[in-house]
Amino acid sequence: MNASPKQLVLASVLVLSSLSTAFAADGDKSKIKGLITAVQGDTITIKDQNNVQQTITVAPDTRYKRTKGLTGVIHEKAEQSALIPGLPIAADVVAAGSGYNATEISFKSEDMRTAQQVQAGLAPTTTRMDEFGTYEALDTREVLFDSGSTTISAKGKSDLDALAAKAKDTKNYQVVLQGFTDSTGDAAANQRLSARRADAVSNYLQQQAGLAPGRVRAGDGMGVASDAGAGSNAGARKVVVKLVVDKGVQAGAK
Repeated sequence: MNASPKQLVLASVLVLSSLSTAFAADGDKSKIKGLITAVQGDTITIKDQNNVQQTITVAPDTRYKRTKGLTGVIHEKAEQSALIPGLPIAADVVAAGSGYNATEISFKSEDMRTAQQVQAGLAPTTTRMDEFGTYEALDTREVLFDSGSTTISAKGKSDLDALAAKAKDTKNYQVVLQGFTDSTGDAAANQRLSARRADAVSNYLQQQAGLAPGRVRAGDGMGVASDAGAGSNAGARKVVVKLVVDKGVQAGAK
């Protein structure tokens, strides 16, 4: 079946839009967010929010910033050695050829600890003396949302209340959460929406369910869920909430 002129124009616009970052002119400034997948010397490879691989080069004058606290407004200097696979970052970059040069890279302290824990779990070692920094999930809930919404449903509130009750009976607990969207809409809007959903759940746990702020980690907006598929998918519009404990701390508390 032949495509109509209108369909051809739309297809051309979509193709050009998807290639806009790939053909950025040298010197163009932008911000890239993604997950580090490889580090080789001064070259960082990340998978961005559109699941596209990007190559970023760091230099001696690249600035590294670590944010901490529930609000993320506390900044600390960091070193290049902090960049490890599995770490989500935000990079201010300048286009250079087929890649980018980074002027500043920032990441969350909580994400850094998680990436280190993953690395420790994957790397073989014969000198592991304890399990500190190894987290165990005691309960996991998925809070679902209507399309475009950040409003928590009655069932979602009930599930969060149940998780909070279990948390209050658990020593040294932490609650971690990640927000997701389906694949409708543009990437930037989905990123914002996923973060707002995570914030809504975090606020409910602290303000309504009675969990201590220091026990509920700042929520992460992850954008489109990996299992979202194409178009509207109710199962992808969610916040995944986990009640976790540090196995080493728990062992010491017994």
